[in-house]
Amino acid sequence: MKATKQRYIPTSSISPNISTIKRFFVRNGIEAYLVGGAVRDACLNRDTEDLDVVVVSSGTDIGSKLATDLNGKYILLDPVRNIDRIVFPENKLTVDVTYLKNSKHLHNDLIERDFTIDAIAISLNQPESDITTRLIDPTDGYSDLENSLIKATSERAFQSDPIRILRGVRLSSQLGFMLENETEEWIKRNSSLLLNVSVERVRDELLKIISSENIASSLYKLDNLGLLSVIIPELENCKGVEQPGEHVYDVFKHSVETPNMLELILSDKGKNNRAVKLVPRFEQWEMFFQQTLADGASRLTLLKFAGLLHDIAKPQTKTVESNGRVRFLGHGYLGAETTQSIMNRLRFSRKASDYVSTIVKHHLRPSQLAPKDLMPSKKAVYRYYRDLGDVSIDTIYLNLSDYMAAKGDKILESDFDLSDWERHCKVAFTILDNKQKNDPDIYHRIVSGYDLMSALGLESGPVVGTLIDSISESYAAGEINTRKEAIDFARTLIKNENK
Repeated sequence: MKATKQRYIPTSSISPNISTIKRFFVRNGIEAYLVGGAVRDACLNRDTEDLDVVVVSSGTDIGSKLATDLNGKYILLDPVRNIDRIVFPENKLTVDVTYLKNSKHLHNDLIERDFTIDAIAISLNQPESDITTRLIDPTDGYSDLENSLIKATSERAFQSDPIRILRGVRLSSQLGFMLENETEEWIKRNSSLLLNVSVERVRDELLKIISSENIASSLYKLDNLGLLSVIIPELENCKGVEQPGEHVYDVFKHSVETPNMLELILSDKGKNNRAVKLVPRFEQWEMFFQQTLADGASRLTLLKFAGLLHDIAKPQTKTVESNGRVRFLGHGYLGAETTQSIMNRLRFSRKASDYVSTIVKHHLRPSQLAPKDLMPSKKAVYRYYRDLGDVSIDTIYLNLSDYMAAKGDKILESDFDLSDWERHCKVAFTILDNKQKNDPDIYHRIVSGYDLMSALGLESGPVVGTLIDSISESYAAGEINTRKEAIDFARTLIKNENK
């Protein structure tokens, strides 16, 4: 390894979180170094909540002492490799502590890390009065930071821990950096090693990639590197599957562009675009999509994943009629089954799997609630919310993204005819507006099953449930308004059924 230029960064660029940890080591005379992503972020003037510390000590109790001293929670993270974790819930800070017996080994520790920009260290024993901090940078990672480059320390980095293959793509996406050419070749050559990584680690890294901005760029990069087919081989079947004339892309590219459009309409990036301005909003919609839903992922992240998978069954369901019409009958239902299989394979939780597969199953439903040029009836909206429940709002926005992805970037152009898109958005607005004015959860309150059984002499059973559904629909449509009207309506239904 060639010698690198000695570099320094302003001490003021180091996060206050790091300074707090540093004071502990200085006060106790313990040789320690900050390494990895926290140093990278300090060089980029980015704040960080995850710190990796290497301690030079033959003992292994420094992590617990640090936790006690700073009122953190101590966790023995990896007893085999002697890695401690200290969590500080109040400021979301996490510190991982590993141990070296000799400071001479720090050089080897750094060059065996994954990427050069994460193979930089700084001493945690340097006086705080120093206005600059020296970088320990054996792989010249600082130059790669300056050149916005993701460069692996060696091909061996991927072979020793293949999850780094996905981490490289994630870092590229999060930082807006390019993957170095040789690093790309190493990733391609070792892509199959991902099959040797626990699916939980693959899933978590995939979610981090999907949660980052520029989702389409990340997905295309995963595909070009041969990684997407390793993780979700079912997507390979979507390539080259042509669609009807209203679609500008084949099924695969459409599947990638759908979460891209979703990201556009749910972020600030497209707020000044004519087409995006037509998308209906609701109160606190940003908070709604950013809330953590399952497996540590937000609704938006899992919804983007649903966007990627929403047409996964189109290849199996494609038919071409005698008049040349292309159809994909039942692709939502079969797609839900395929999605469940994919998510089970990646060890997603049941909550996450049900969320994504239900949206895939019903992704066409919002645009099917009314004939063309008409708005959905209150009964249709009621049935929609009744059937989709917790994913009803999410599915509306995936449906909107699906429409935009079908048109491609042309829909974002200033001269594109938005008349049909405007009608589509009005349908979405009608569904959302009815939800806000008349939450279907209150429809059942007008009458209970016990009320019906008492008034009409019915026994408990499916008939009562069917009557409740019919009453709820009519109540949603404003056809009945009181408990008496509900019971009279049920009596009429029974009478007509017995004719």
